[in-house]
Amino acid sequence: MSTALSLPINVQPWLKYTATTVGRDKIYRAVQYFSRFLAWYLLRQGATKETVARFNNLKKTLGLSRKRKPVEHIENAVKATSVKDEFIRFATIGKQLAYAGYLTLDGIIFIDGSGAYKFKNIKKYSELASRFWLAGIVFGFIGGLYKTRQIQIRREVAARGLAHSSESEKSHARTELKAIAKEQYSVNKQLLQDGLDMLIPATGLGYLSLDDGAVGLIGTATAIMGAQSQWAKVNKKA
Repeated sequence: MSTALSLPINVQPWLKYTATTVGRDKIYRAVQYFSRFLAWYLLRQGATKETVARFNNLKKTLGLSRKRKPVEHIENAVKATSVKDEFIRFATIGKQLAYAGYLTLDGIIFIDGSGAYKFKNIKKYSELASRFWLAGIVFGFIGGLYKTRQIQIRREVAARGLAHSSESEKSHARTELKAIAKEQYSVNKQLLQDGLDMLIPATGLGYLSLDDGAVGLIGTATAIMGAQSQWAKVNKKA
C-alpha cells in the first residue's frame, strides 16, 4: 500500500517564490510597512503603549533584517552597458548605481542599528541613503516614461499595418499589438509602483509631509505589487 500523501494544494510555486531573495524580501517588506501602518493606527485608537511598541519593534527588526547586496546592483549596472538604446542604458545604469549606493549606506545603518559599531554622523548617512534611494526610483520612473513613448510609436506602426496590408501582414500586426498591450501593462504597473515608492524617501527627506499611516499603506501596496511581479517571473509557464 502506498504511503505517499496527496496534498490538496500545489506548494511548488510557493517554494520557488520563497527560494528567491527578491521574493522573500517582498514578503518582509509588506509585513514591515503594514506594521508601520498598524502602529500608527493603533496609537490613534488609544491602544496601550505595549501594543504599539510590539508593531514598532517588528517594523524596526524587519527593516534591519532586509539586507541585500549592493554588488548585485553594480553587476547589473555593468550588464546594462551593453544595452543598445542610449537612453535606456543611461537610465538603467543610473538606477543600478543609485541602488548600490543606497544599499551600501543601508549596510552602515544596519551596523549602527545592531549596536556592533556606533557612527557619529548616522543621521547624515541615513539622509544620504534616502537620497540615493529616491534617485534610483526616479531613474527607473524616467526610464518607464521613455519606454511608454517607444511603445506608443510601435503601436502606431502596427495599427497602420492593419489598415494597409495583406491578410498575412494584418495577422502579424494583430499579434504585435497584443504583445505591445502586454508590454505596456507591465510598464504601466512599474510606473505606478515607482510613483508610489518615491513618496517614501521623499517623505523621509522632508520634501513631503505624509504621516506614518500613509507611508505604511504605500509601502505595503508597492511590496504586494512587487511580490506579484516576482511571483509571475518565477512561476511563468515554459
